[in-house]
Amino acid sequence: MSAVYVIPILLGALIGLMLALVTWGLWRSQNQRAGSLLMGARGDVLVWLLILAAFTLGVFITYILMGFHV
Repeated sequence: MSAVYVIPILLGALIGLMLALVTWGLWRSQNQRAGSLLMGARGDVLVWLLILAAFTLGVFITYILMGFHV
């Protein structure tokens, strides 16, 4: 499979994962009781978004380096 066909699939998967994490965070914040801290509830979602951002940056850098190589 050519890299031209892999890029849209990878971008779609990353965008889908990001939307799923944001939706999950919003759903969890809506289900929290009024007395609880909201930052504690959002902390785990922020960690997953940070991991997703690091992975996406790695994919982008790899794509750029492979573009220079080919």
